[in-house]
Amino acid sequence: MSRMSKEAVKKEVQQLAIGNYKSYPADYETAPAIVSENVRSLAKGYWDCRAYTEVERDEKLGIRQEDYQFWTKEAYDAYMKNNN
Repeated sequence: MSRMSKEAVKKEVQQLAIGNYKSYPADYETAPAIVSENVRSLAKGYWDCRAYTEVERDEKLGIRQEDYQFWTKEAYDAYMKNNN
């Protein structure tokens, strides 16, 4: 992820998340509590694995970990809507 707008970062995070949902469907098509935990874990992983430049970018854009969580959940909802 390069220096971008908040909306562009959101789109990238969601694209990554949907790729993960497609690659590991069994992790995201189970009991709602398990799915919810897996989505939160995915968002945390994206947050924790950011490069230094991404951390700086997120600070400048006011992006928080909660944004990553919300965006991965939105991506999950869209993924499920389009694949059911």
